[in-house]
Amino acid sequence: MSIFSRQRNYLRPVLTLLLVLICLAMAGLQFWRAATRGERFEREQAALLSTPVTLSPQQREREKLLDRAATARGRWRTEKTLFLDNKIYRSHPGYHVLTPLQLSGSEVVVLVNRGWIAAPRLRSELPSVPTATGEIEVSGVTRSFETRIFELQETSPQGAVWQHVRETDFRRHSGLDALPVVLLQTGADSDGLIRDWGSAENPATRHHGYMAMWLAFAVMAAAYGLFAWRRK
Repeated sequence: MSIFSRQRNYLRPVLTLLLVLICLAMAGLQFWRAATRGERFEREQAALLSTPVTLSPQQREREKLLDRAATARGRWRTEKTLFLDNKIYRSHPGYHVLTPLQLSGSEVVVLVNRGWIAAPRLRSELPSVPTATGEIEVSGVTRSFETRIFELQETSPQGAVWQHVRETDFRRHSGLDALPVVLLQTGADSDGLIRDWGSAENPATRHHGYMAMWLAFAVMAAAYGLFAWRRK
């Protein structure tokens, strides 16, 4: 047996073991994602059934506000409307429309994601958004501002079209005193905005499927390695 053959025979089980460990690590990652995303999904679903809290200027503790059914009363600050880009609905490109609602009797606002609107044919144009005047009440569910965003280079948003809405960016560019959550509006769509906030399927189911797939890959790799070793 040549030196090359002996080296290959030693290398094969090492590579097989490495491949099995990688597959098991990926399965573990999917298990962790299933646990964390499943827990968040259950919390979000419970929020939809809970008694809504009324948002007020005094509420500043993010963890106590997050993922809660909520209502807010105030007036739209339409001049501060943002359009969250690259939102696809049923294969059509569009935006999520985010408008601050100034809470009654104060200067404090809550940023409201009012729903999806189709993008105009020209990217240089912005969609026209029907907006009620006067004091209104908005119902929805509180969500977090974006926090973890993968970017090759952090960019500062410009104009009304944003790629991401981080709390610090919104406060700095709007100059508004905002609550630490975004209100995802629910209810009637008389303003023409689509508030279809996704499937009721628990994302943990999908991640459990991925976990099973990686475990199957690990078994296949181990079986192949054992078969190749026994053929020596």
